[in-house]
Amino acid sequence: MASGRYWRHAAALLCALCLSLAAAPRAAWALKQGDVFPHFVAPDLGGATVDTKSYQKKVILIEFWSIYCSSCVQQMPHVAALYDKYKDQGLQCIGIDMDVYGAARVKKFLDGLDFKIPYPNIIDAKMQIKTLLGVSILPTTILVDTTGKVAMFHVGYKPGFEKELEEDVKKLLPGK
Repeated sequence: MASGRYWRHAAALLCALCLSLAAAPRAAWALKQGDVFPHFVAPDLGGATVDTKSYQKKVILIEFWSIYCSSCVQQMPHVAALYDKYKDQGLQCIGIDMDVYGAARVKKFLDGLDFKIPYPNIIDAKMQIKTLLGVSILPTTILVDTTGKVAMFHVGYKPGFEKELEEDVKKLLPGK
């Protein structure tokens, strides 16, 4: 009997912990507007090296996502459209997938979309980049300005956010 009570208490504590983490909009150590962006280097799905320092004079839009995150998938075509529209004006997008299933499965997912993702995508299966940047909820969108400072750390997606995101990108582009 005592072990049954123990497991009920343990389950209740675990649920309370999960709810408290879910209620927090982001990790306590998450980047915030004005912070210096901590650069990272990682391979993309094609094996090419993505080094955020190489984008120092560009606006960087980082999109954390997962195959199983429906709001992430809803946001993806808008980020792809932003990239297509502003890449020649200084926008660089990077997708960071949080799944642990490997490159083949993520590539298959991306290839099956009704739209193309024309920018690099990284798999952060070991959660190193997510930890470095303080990401705890998906989707998370981070905008970095041309001086290397965080201009936006946004958690979640709802229809209409893409308009706000585009306005913020346009304000940050070089020469604006």
